[in-house]
Parts: sequence; C-alpha cells; structure tokens
Amino acid sequence: MTDEFTYTPEQALARSILLTAVNGGINHWARVHGFTVDCPPEQVRAEGIDTVDGRSLWHVDLDDIQLSITKLIEQPEQCAAPDSGIDFEQLHAVGESLTDAITRRLNDLADIQIIPARHADKIHLIIADHVFQVAVAGEVIY
Repeated sequence: MTDEFTYTPEQALARSILLTAVNGGINHWARVHGFTVDCPPEQVRAEGIDTVDGRSLWHVDLDDIQLSITKLIEQPEQCAAPDSGIDFEQLHAVGESLTDAITRRLNDLADIQIIPARHADKIHLIIADHVFQVAVAGEVIY
C-alpha cells in the first residue's frame, strides 16, 4: 500500500486478503482478469471468471471483502450448503482467525499467526480463498 492513501485497519486487511487471493489463493477455481490495489480504498477491486463453470464473471471490491469477513465471523455455518462437503470446522476456524485479526487490528493477512508456522502459507491461502468465495458467490463452493 502506498503512503499517499489512507486505509483503516479493516480496509488494509481486506486489501491484503484480496491480494493474497488474486496472487494464488483462488487459482483452483478462478482466473483473474485484472485488479487495482494501488489506489484509494474505494477504488480497490478485482475481476475475473469462474473457471469451474466457465461462464460466471465476477468482480469484487473492498466492501465485498469486508462483508464476506463479517459473514464468516458472525455466521460461518451460513457460508456453505449443508450437503456441499465443505469442512464446517474449517469455516469456523477461518472465522475465528478473522475475528482475531480484527480484534488485533491487523493490516496484513500474513500477520495472522498460525501454529505451527510451517503451515502458515497454506492457511493464509485458505483464509483468502474462503473470504473471496463468500464475496463472489455468497458461500464457499469449492
């Protein structure tokens, strides 16, 4: 983030999640066509296509990411269909990690401490992916 733009801690965390997602966290289901992040918070966005169904276009901004974070924190059980095969314990763990990040006013997804540390990179990708899927589709699908 450049110094010329002011982000709240929540916006900075959402931006970090968006960056993690578009730089690898969502590659198993999405192709990113473009993203803008070095700008004022209201202009941060990403857009692409769902490669699993091959036709769904999506776009996400910081407000979408922040709403997704709130849903994962407050209603993780509403973030996947009951018969989807999605791991609900993992959804709750993502929500708990996000709660901790918000409580500690973290600006960067990488600042979330996962023990043991050797699993941190994958967990950060999982968190970013879950947040992004909820932002795009309203639930974790893949």
